[in-house]
Amino acid sequence: MKNWADHLFDIVENSMKAKSTEVRIILGMNNKIFFCTISDNGIGIKDKKVIDPFVTSRKTRKVGLGIPLLKKAVEDTKGSFRITKLKKGGTKLSFETDLSHIDAKPFGDMTRALVNMIYSWPKVNIEIFVKKNNKRLLIYSGKEIKKIFNDFEIQHHEVREFIFQSLNKELNLVGINLEFGM
Repeated sequence: MKNWADHLFDIVENSMKAKSTEVRIILGMNNKIFFCTISDNGIGIKDKKVIDPFVTSRKTRKVGLGIPLLKKAVEDTKGSFRITKLKKGGTKLSFETDLSHIDAKPFGDMTRALVNMIYSWPKVNIEIFVKKNNKRLLIYSGKEIKKIFNDFEIQHHEVREFIFQSLNKELNLVGINLEFGM
C-alpha cells in the first residue's frame, strides 16, 4: 500500500468482513506524529496471529497482507502499533507514525478514502473523529446523516460533495492532508 489512506481503507474493509455494524475512526496529528485508532463491533480477532501474513480467515487465499504491511510501515518510522480484541466484542487497532521520518508514507487522499468508506458500506454506522489538543471532535456520523437524508437523497452528488468538503475542511484543520500533514 502506497499511503496511509490505503491502509485505513483496508483496515475498515477488514471490519466489514468481520460483520461490523459500527466503526469508529479517530485521526489526529501532534508535532508531525500521525495517529489513528479504528474500533469496530465485529466478530473480533481470534488471536494476535493476525499480524502474521500467513494467518488469515480468508477462504479465497491463504495470505492476508493488510495488517502486517501496516505494522511494518509503522515500525519503519519507529512508530507504535497495537491491536486488541475488545471485551464487548470487536477489535481496536491503533497506530502512531512519525511523518518526519525518512521512511514515512504520504497520507494519500485521506478525505476521498473516508468518503469511499461511507459510500461503500452505507448500512454501517461509521463515526469519524479528529483529535487535537487532547480534544476529540466528531466530524461525521452515519447515524446523524441518516436522520437528515434518506437512502435515496444521500446518493445525490450534492450530498456526497457536501460530505467530502466537510471532512476535507476538518482534516485540514488538524493537519491531515495530501502534503504529509505539515
